[in-house]
Amino acid sequence: MPKSTKQGVATYMSANEIRFSAPDIGRAEVEAAERALLSGWITTGEECKSLEAELAEYLGVEHVIAMSSCTAALEIAAAHLGLPEGSRIGVPTWTFVSTAIAPFHRGLRPVPLDIESDTFNLSPTALAAALEDGGLDAVIGVHFSGTPLSTQIHQLCADAGVPLIEDAAHALGAQDERGMIGGKGTAGCCFSFYATKNLTSAEGGALATDDPELAAFAQSFRLHGLSRDAWARYTPGAKTEGYDILGDGLKANLPDVLAAIARAQLVRFSDLQARRRELALQYREQLGSIEGLQIVPKELPEGGADHLMVVLLPDGEDRSLVQKQLSAESIGSSVHFRPLHTFNWFADNGLTSGPGGTPVADTYADRALSLPFHTMLSSSDVERVCSVLSRALTT
Repeated sequence: MPKSTKQGVATYMSANEIRFSAPDIGRAEVEAAERALLSGWITTGEECKSLEAELAEYLGVEHVIAMSSCTAALEIAAAHLGLPEGSRIGVPTWTFVSTAIAPFHRGLRPVPLDIESDTFNLSPTALAAALEDGGLDAVIGVHFSGTPLSTQIHQLCADAGVPLIEDAAHALGAQDERGMIGGKGTAGCCFSFYATKNLTSAEGGALATDDPELAAFAQSFRLHGLSRDAWARYTPGAKTEGYDILGDGLKANLPDVLAAIARAQLVRFSDLQARRRELALQYREQLGSIEGLQIVPKELPEGGADHLMVVLLPDGEDRSLVQKQLSAESIGSSVHFRPLHTFNWFADNGLTSGPGGTPVADTYADRALSLPFHTMLSSSDVERVCSVLSRALTT
């Protein structure tokens, strides 16, 4: 049974525990899951279709295709490019491994590129150098922590005629000069509904686009490349023959039970985002007094999605010791991210960084620390995190 209640929502956290992340699940999500479970159809069906329509309206795009994960969405977007095996795809080295492994599954060669020091997003300078030196056939840009990519990234890709896929796993609700981030003018925008994300369905994701060809491709590719899904084959009156395989697709559809949870989250998403902004502002005010500590992004973007609270520890601090001291006070923490080029897998597969290397990422690789950040936090929780962190840095 739940041990405590915060903001009217039951949790499994003890009164003294501050988790790094905790899903904000209320009665609406429970009732939505129950509705789907009792409907007689629990895999991809009407709930999923409704979620896609509601997300498309929210994002202001023509098409949203729900997926089992953001990773699947990235792989499908990469597959749709139709690039020959061995084509080079630029990715920021500061990202989760799926940003690189998803296109690798489609025969593409990820090229880790350096990041901006202020935002930890893909560096325009590093991208420009990679486009000029040997070229890139495609790019995946990550909106790290919900901070929108620089407009220079879009312009560089457009000028070079190179498709840009948006990894918006952190960025549902973020806005840039195009409006709500959702694949406008790019080769697809990929979202995550994983347990730690701003909107969660436990697992899941989506691909958003205004391109009808990409949308049709994704709808088929997410279910083995079949021309009709189970809903179209099994419901009363549906045709049971005459469907075909259109390509070597994945098993990556989102079941209705999870889609129903995501729909309930979407109804109150604006409130969840408003609370995240309040917490982000409080953290920035209280962390500002800690000497030598920096926050990423350096400036809070007006259109950001506020997904993480990442700090850079003062130079010379031992991050593992700081994390141990936080843990001793029942405070969770994490690291976002270990740079891609530092994994043995990249060396084992002969994958090397772009020209000029990754000096910015290398500088901060051992200093980045992610503090607890989710809508189940209270203001007093944030005060306690900042107080314990301050003590850990002065002992």
